[in-house]
Amino acid sequence: MTRENRSVWPPPVQTAVVRRPTRRHTYRVLTAQPTETQRRASDELRDPNLLGGPEHRHLQRQLPERAAWSVVWLAVLTGGVDAWGFWWWSTSAAAIAPLIILAGVAGMAACWIVKDVRLRAFQGSGLVAVLITVLFPQAAIINTRSSYSTDSAAFMQVAARSLLHGIDPYAISMTSGARVLLKVPVHFWTDTVNGGHVSHFSYPAGSFLLEIPGMVLGFRHMVVDWTDLICWLVTIVLMFILLPAQLRWMAALIGLIPALVGSFSSGGTDALFLPFLVLAVWRWDRFGLGRQAGLARWIGPVGLGVACAVKQEPWFCLPFLLLGVSLEARRTGRRPVALVMRYLGTVIAVFAAINLPFFVWQPSSWVRGTFLPFTGGLVADGQGIVTLATHGVVGGVHLSVLSAAAAVGLVTCLMAFGLWYSALKRVWLVLAIVPFFLSPRSLSSYLIDLFPAIVIAALSVGDAPDMASSRRSSHLRRHGSLLRPLFLIVPSLVTVSLCAVAFSSPPLALSIRRIVTVDSGQSVREVDVLVHNNTSRTITPHYIVNTGDTAVGFWASSTPTPGVSGISRIGPDRTVSVALYPPTFTPAPQKGAGWLVEAYTTPSSLSTSPLTPYPLPAPQATH
Repeated sequence: MTRENRSVWPPPVQTAVVRRPTRRHTYRVLTAQPTETQRRASDELRDPNLLGGPEHRHLQRQLPERAAWSVVWLAVLTGGVDAWGFWWWSTSAAAIAPLIILAGVAGMAACWIVKDVRLRAFQGSGLVAVLITVLFPQAAIINTRSSYSTDSAAFMQVAARSLLHGIDPYAISMTSGARVLLKVPVHFWTDTVNGGHVSHFSYPAGSFLLEIPGMVLGFRHMVVDWTDLICWLVTIVLMFILLPAQLRWMAALIGLIPALVGSFSSGGTDALFLPFLVLAVWRWDRFGLGRQAGLARWIGPVGLGVACAVKQEPWFCLPFLLLGVSLEARRTGRRPVALVMRYLGTVIAVFAAINLPFFVWQPSSWVRGTFLPFTGGLVADGQGIVTLATHGVVGGVHLSVLSAAAAVGLVTCLMAFGLWYSALKRVWLVLAIVPFFLSPRSLSSYLIDLFPAIVIAALSVGDAPDMASSRRSSHLRRHGSLLRPLFLIVPSLVTVSLCAVAFSSPPLALSIRRIVTVDSGQSVREVDVLVHNNTSRTITPHYIVNTGDTAVGFWASSTPTPGVSGISRIGPDRTVSVALYPPTFTPAPQKGAGWLVEAYTTPSSLSTSPLTPYPLPAPQATH
């Protein structure tokens, strides 16, 4: 094979223009039309000694798909091995687990036997195997679990139960009801910077309304986890249906990702909105077209409205979709404003249909609960940039400034989407994750759980249509390619500057002085910290000690330093010694591991001690 003829299998595809007689709209549809050079190169890759000769010519087709489905069936096999470990749950486990393993082995063999891996029978059997592999072990886990693993799941069950008893879920405290659904409640509360924790329902009404059918049918045990798991199974089926036949293995493989399966069966409530968000982004660029667009001409805003009525993450998709719909309309000769208003009106109407009764019931309670994630002063948490402060890389962070950086980052991403629409049309949902990464609350679920929707959004739309060709438009495009980066300089610099300001000048300086352990060094009884107030005002910090395991809420504090009035109040430019006492059992740090102390102050600031190795160099009291 010559150098210029070298290629990979399958050969790259060309794009064929398929013109549809609807309002001058042109889609560029990916079709497999290799060039003559690519055909010769692919023929050379068909080594008869490797692939079995002419009698097995069917193996020479769909090689990537066969390999991909092999990985899917391998995942089914390993899922069966995991299911075998649940033999203690019921006698059915002893029978089902070997069948799953056998199905995985048979499926891997079938990938290289069947003449066409796009057959409905072959792909359908793979889908069924994946659903069983997901459902069986997770059902055992949920059925034997005695408590929820997130406060959001507990709150949703309490809210649904309250509604069934005629009580407005937004008007009551969730604490007492959720406390009995959590094993050690202090481990799961969402803390606030003022030393408390979230005690009222903080999601749109669709979240707990989805739990109502299960309760009406008589389910009482871990209702939210069961609903989450069912929603994830529905999402897998939707991905399988909406993806083209040659890519349906992606739905099966994504459905078995441990990070998603484990989350969506143990308190990860993002699964509730995923089916609706997948429908919202499927062929979203065909909204408002004629009947030949099918469901895509109207289902997008309906799905988005329901998703937004369940949780707040889909809210961040709305501005991108509105901008995309506007650009599609402008580039195809339709009226952008009218189309955008129609899309937005549909989203609002669906959202209001679900939430309006609760807003009318008690407006202030609904507004307080629904917008609490944005206004509730929550503590920092997550795997985004805020980890520089929470893990001791820097001395602290101003949470409100970092929130402003996330907001400007969102605007920057929207501008980039508009300026490079043709390049970013398929990946705009990845841009929607950027504000979560910059946010003080950048939980892993915000960064991972949108992936199924990202895949559907990328693979279901057409290429961006070109503007009408003219000398002027060609001139603008030629010069615009040079000017477009300039439009992002200012918002990008503002985002970076806000991040730099957020991580500078924390209000407190902390240093760990002593740790007292009990139970032969297994648990912590007391931590002594030296705290200096860098500000010109008196502040009252609230402390959390992170020993490397899960932080367990705010610690009680006292200031034994003589002459300091008030518990834990620190005057301007004063230094005090603070003794901290855990709210519940807290394991001691592992030997050689780092640990630190966090101090939250209002308005919305976090100060952290340097990462300190354990044990401390100084002698410590151990009993």
